Amino acid sequence: MKRMAKGTAWVLLAVGALAGAGVLAQKGSQGQMGEQYPAYVGSIQVQEDQGGQSLQALAKVSAQQAVQAAQAALGTTQSPTKVRLSVENGYLVWEVVLGGQEVKVDAGNGQVLHKEAVNQGEHEEGEHGEASGEEGGVED
Repeated sequence: MKRMAKGTAWVLLAVGALAGAGVLAQKGSQGQMGEQYPAYVGSIQVQEDQGGQSLQALAKVSAQQAVQAAQAALGTTQSPTKVRLSVENGYLVWEVVLGGQEVKVDAGNGQVLHKEAVNQGEHEEGEHGEASGEEGGVED
């Protein structure tokens, strides 16, 4: 009887480990339960499907102010190749691309939330809930 209980315990342990691995594999780059990675918190919470015009009205920081914050964070005066307002992790942010870097700037207070190197093809399709802005342009 003890032998069967030990065998059952091992089977349950193995099944639990496999189930956990499956959940981790499904998360991918989205993080826990649909959250984007990296996770950060902004100051203006919005719905992912909110329209571009209403997002623009919510932004307290202009595109130019976002560019200035990104330039300061990267220590450059280089002009951006792209600036757009979008929703990331449920918060309104400016995506500023300059010098091969993408900088996420909080659209409510101008705080830099994240910086990362840009993959060349990543920004051609607009994979992040695009709200407004044009490729290669600065919109205010």
